[in-house]
Amino acid sequence: MKHVFTAALGAVSLVSLPVHAQTGPAGELEAFEAALGRTVAGDNDADWRFLLTFTGSAGEIVARFDGAQPEADRWTLVSPPEADLTEEQQAIWDDVITSDDDEEDEGGLFFDGEDALFLPGTLNLHLQDADDVTYRFQPQFDAEDEEEAAFAEYLRGEITVGRREPGVRHLRLFAPESFKPNFAIRVNRFELEQEFAEMADLPAPVLVRISQNIEGSAAFQTFQEGFEIGFSEIEYLGNAAR
Repeated sequence: MKHVFTAALGAVSLVSLPVHAQTGPAGELEAFEAALGRTVAGDNDADWRFLLTFTGSAGEIVARFDGAQPEADRWTLVSPPEADLTEEQQAIWDDVITSDDDEEDEGGLFFDGEDALFLPGTLNLHLQDADDVTYRFQPQFDAEDEEEAAFAEYLRGEITVGRREPGVRHLRLFAPESFKPNFAIRVNRFELEQEFAEMADLPAPVLVRISQNIEGSAAFQTFQEGFEIGFSEIEYLGNAAR
């Protein structure tokens, strides 16, 4: 499900990141390994009910998702009324509700270990305090598309996990400096963030926010795009429990 929102809303297609070999002293990786151990097998979108709020240049769109309904009836537009959607909002709404028969189930809202793929040996301790530990890494993308691969080369990643209660708190992909993925485009800023939160009686952290911002220039024109997606009124309909 997470990848649907990122791709369908016109973001750079940052396909799932699977965990590979780590680096650093074993003690430094203890919190990371404990957090990544909290996963739920078989998580899929049919296991969830929630309210989604999209905010971006197109304005705000609020929609409700109910995985207990037949696939064609799972999405309901809350606001604005469909008759009042702008052309840009309509395109976003159409992308959200249109399933891709060629895609496997995109998964639900639990953090998945396959959302943290990095080059072997690049995971290192960055920051830590009494509650959280942050690691930095070099992302690795399953990118057959040459343009996507060229973009991903310039990104770095951060993952923050809990120390006292194991679990992923925050995942960030960013460009540390301006770069040119090809001769026609310069990216001055790129940042993609996912935030996760604990929910009572659930075995793993749950996605509650996605945001992305990108700024740059192409064909002598500057561009600035950003959006945020929030998940609220979350209900888990599956059978996983602590």
